[in-house]
Amino acid sequence: MNYVHVLIAGTWTGIDLFMGLVMSRVMRGLSPQSRAEVMKKLVPMMLFFMPGLASVGITAGIYLAGRLGLSFFSTPIIIAIIIVAILSVQGFGRILPNEVRVLLELRKANPDTEKVVKLGMRNIYFAGSQTIFQIAIVFVMAYLAVV
Repeated sequence: MNYVHVLIAGTWTGIDLFMGLVMSRVMRGLSPQSRAEVMKKLVPMMLFFMPGLASVGITAGIYLAGRLGLSFFSTPIIIAIIIVAILSVQGFGRILPNEVRVLLELRKANPDTEKVVKLGMRNIYFAGSQTIFQIAIVFVMAYLAVV
């Protein structure tokens, strides 16, 4: 279970870091039409991949904490729960609905490129904000691994 948690959560963190730090800068340098073309390829994959990573990573972490006998009332666990709650609200409450909107717009016969670019860039910036929380959760998990 530890392997699954670390692998899946690490992949989730890595993708968030890549999207926030790299893709945001790459996308800013592209024309709106090019951004829309990138979104056409990126959105379906991210819509399928990221909710699964987040769900499995979080579930494995909760299960692992219980199996290891960690107290859910200890300060590091409470901090981890708060960070995961923030990441979940952002991911499932903000990014996922935007991804669905982008996908529905891209499936239209004549998609609104401006809308696709606006929503897609918003998601990339949300991923960038998640970078801060992902780094924080890595520090909390490293602390728990040492203690």
